[in-house]
Amino acid sequence: MKKIIITEDIKNTHFNELKEKLKKLEVLLKRIKAPYSLRDILLSKPEGLYEIGQWSKKKIHFIPLKNEYKQTIIYTFFNVNFDFVKDLYKNFTDKNKQEYNAYDLAKSLNVNTCPYCNINSIYTIVDDENNKKIVRPEFDHFFDKATYPILALSLYNLIPSCHQCNSNLKGQEKFNLESYLHPYSEDIDKNIKFKIKITNAKFYYSINGFEIDIDYLSHKAVNHNNIFKLKERYNYLKDIILELIQKKYMYNEDYLDSLFKKYEGTFFRNKEDLMRLISGGYISESEINKRPLSKLIKDISEELGLI
Repeated sequence: MKKIIITEDIKNTHFNELKEKLKKLEVLLKRIKAPYSLRDILLSKPEGLYEIGQWSKKKIHFIPLKNEYKQTIIYTFFNVNFDFVKDLYKNFTDKNKQEYNAYDLAKSLNVNTCPYCNINSIYTIVDDENNKKIVRPEFDHFFDKATYPILALSLYNLIPSCHQCNSNLKGQEKFNLESYLHPYSEDIDKNIKFKIKITNAKFYYSINGFEIDIDYLSHKAVNHNNIFKLKERYNYLKDIILELIQKKYMYNEDYLDSLFKKYEGTFFRNKEDLMRLISGGYISESEINKRPLSKLIKDISEELGLI
């Protein structure tokens, strides 16, 4: 749920490895005097991609030509179809291809949990010794490739995600930057906050005594929940929160201090290591993407006063 960082090395690799395969697109862009280059299409950030996508939806492009007889400029026009880029994306996802593809990109991004939900792992396994690509996350097209085929291979349009979020929930939903959170430009975790809603006195020993609720800190967060069903999905995980509630009563401050003093330098480098052991999740904002459910555990631990 933390913003995914794309390094210059990732950008350079993505462009250099794909530019030959997209030579047809580069030639077409020059032919129709497009205001965008191949590099723009592959590497533009989300705001730029939206502009390119809107431009590409205009199927008729006007080309200035010189009239040799009258020494004037005339314009011709033709329909432009970018679906071949979408077809190239199919090759990009083929695990049997030895050249640079989706497995290599997923590995370089090094995102371990789905940025949309923080529930499921999305690890990448590549057997370099035997040149086998085994498993990787799915890639969601933030701007759907049916509407914007020209963006099918654009780096900032490829969001590593779990099957539930990408295929089962988002599907062909039309996303835009005004209404939805983009994992490459926004920290989704800063737009939502999990909390406990106590429903009866059983809350400290039964999952039937409380619900997991969410504070939405932006209108985009509301839309995010509506698409990815965070509230409904997280309420199937209430046993994790019940354990935190019970640990709140079991591990008082004096006991935590004694544990830290006893094992400092062996099991724990700092208090954060101790609290990760107690809570079962990463409690530092910068490490939320390292382990599933860390955002939930962090928010509820703060509410309970565990951290």
